[in-house]
Amino acid sequence: MTPPVDKPPISADADGRVLLQGPLTFATVGARLKASAGLFRSHKQLCFDLQAVTSVDSAALALVVEWLRLGERHAVAVRFEHVPDALRSLAEVSELEQIESALAAS
Repeated sequence: MTPPVDKPPISADADGRVLLQGPLTFATVGARLKASAGLFRSHKQLCFDLQAVTSVDSAALALVVEWLRLGERHAVAVRFEHVPDALRSLAEVSELEQIESALAAS
């Protein structure tokens, strides 16, 4: 019997829906940023779906900031869906209005 194939931690469809899976932490965000960087050159809009994210820390917030900056730099509309409550809380504590509003839209 073949073991089940794990889903990749980040995947995107042709419409720019980006599915993330697993933790968004100091240990993982570097690889997630690298894996997602090319998407900003090939899409006009990206929707990051965080429903399958299992844990976050402040590095996840930094990743969101970087995705928003990449979106501005490449004229790509960036949205977020199914944002974990822990990530919303981090954004509120940071008092970064841009991030709070981007995460609140989900």
